[in-house]
Amino acid sequence: MTALEVVRCAIPGADVQLAEFILWARTPFPVGRVTVRALYQAASRYRRAEYHRMRLCEFCDRRAEGGAWLCRSCEKALSEG
Repeated sequence: MTALEVVRCAIPGADVQLAEFILWARTPFPVGRVTVRALYQAASRYRRAEYHRMRLCEFCDRRAEGGAWLCRSCEKALSEG
């Protein structure tokens, strides 16, 4: 099963660009192992966020707050360090 097929299971009609975005930006690929389940879950989270017009944190996939692409926890951790 290809990444595109997995993403299309979660997001019917997804194109190659969306599948690549989810694979590269929402999973540990290419530095970590990506299972079919992890890819499906990432695509499903992305679909739900888009449906509710929410932004997801670039680091942890929690809901991003304000104008940034970070959740409060990640923003705080990055500002401390």
